[in-house]
Amino acid sequence: MNNVMDVETYVPRDGDRYFFDANIWLYFYCPIGDYSKNTIRKYDGFLKKAINNDTAIYISSLVISEIVNRWLRLDFSRVKRRDLKMRNFKQDYRDSSHYHNAVKDIAAVFNNQLLKISTPLDDRATEISLSDVLSGLDKADFNDCYYHHLAKLDNLLIVTNDADFAELDTGISILTANQKLLNIN
Repeated sequence: MNNVMDVETYVPRDGDRYFFDANIWLYFYCPIGDYSKNTIRKYDGFLKKAINNDTAIYISSLVISEIVNRWLRLDFSRVKRRDLKMRNFKQDYRDSSHYHNAVKDIAAVFNNQLLKISTPLDDRATEISLSDVLSGLDKADFNDCYYHHLAKLDNLLIVTNDADFAELDTGISILTANQKLLNIN
């Protein structure tokens, strides 16, 4: 059974190793996400505690990919509502100044903020059984299944607001403010 803990009351300990899910990074850094200020506040409070305690915060290339792709899709949706000619992500949006500006914004966030407080983590693809990851797809998406196995392998505490993590049981530790996740304990 997973060990699910409240992110607001958890106190970082020496030796803790955190893996922040893409949704948490988007709450902090994606200004166009229209996320709940109350939700952001809960995770921001924990991030500050983790940084002040000098604990390790990791990010994988898969999480980076999720952040970039989601941010660009959010921006495309925003632009599409205002510009009727902007119908296709690849054909219309990628060639636009909107896209190039969003990419610059994303790069600035990674270079000036996110990668200054997190450490890139090897995704360990050669050590994680693909069949084990795929066996969880009836309960969660591929990335969430993968993160479960990565967390178990690297002894990481996952910080997430994603309720799908309630569906997977790999014996990992999860920090969250999501009531659905907290109710499974």
